[in-house]
Amino acid sequence: MKPVMDMHTHTIASGHGYSTLKENIEAAQKRGLLALGLSEHGPAIPGGPHIFFFSNYRCIPKRFGDLHLYLGMEANIMDYEGNLDVDSQILRKMDYVIASMHTQCCNPGTLEENTMASICAMKNPYVTILGHPDDSRYAIDREMVVRTAKQEHVAIEINNSSLNPKSARTNGRENVMELLTWCKKLEVPVLMGTDSHVCYTVGEFAETIDLMQEVDFPSDLILNYDLRNLQQLMNPCREA
Repeated sequence: MKPVMDMHTHTIASGHGYSTLKENIEAAQKRGLLALGLSEHGPAIPGGPHIFFFSNYRCIPKRFGDLHLYLGMEANIMDYEGNLDVDSQILRKMDYVIASMHTQCCNPGTLEENTMASICAMKNPYVTILGHPDDSRYAIDREMVVRTAKQEHVAIEINNSSLNPKSARTNGRENVMELLTWCKKLEVPVLMGTDSHVCYTVGEFAETIDLMQEVDFPSDLILNYDLRNLQQLMNPCREA
């Protein structure tokens, strides 16, 4: 099977990306994707876009031949209560919302604090994806996080960038394997995301797919292979 969507990508608008939206769209088309997600960082990340950037999404076309563009964001988890760096007025305008922890926005806490931050973020009605919960700097109870994801109908992201040996995140491979073990056991869907910050990696899931095969992860729990699964990722509270 071939992945048909990549919902975690960034452009120069995030402040530390290196490609334009046009370049990402062209890369997605070349790779044969049918759905591309624009998920710029929330404004709390250094160099991140101003909140007005997300309010102006309405000017962006959403269809490019066979490729459909979905306009979301990667919101930053700011504290151990799971608060995000954007309010509901912006979140309700997003097609989908990834919630992630970054050291620039929230200092790593204890296992209990980091776990609570992730759990509370997933309980936010606008959040549909938990981004890269695989960093040992943010030690979490992965069983509890996966169980909450199942309860709240949130997809667990399996982040291809976390498997890069040069990633700033630590112990990505080991932590992703543990995540997959719990997702398989509890039948929780996962979303492969490239977390691309340059167009050349858009839609490139080689490391993730290899690891999925290594642990014999069920393909029917991988959302990327069927466009019908997009509905599970869409913001249920999005305003019309």
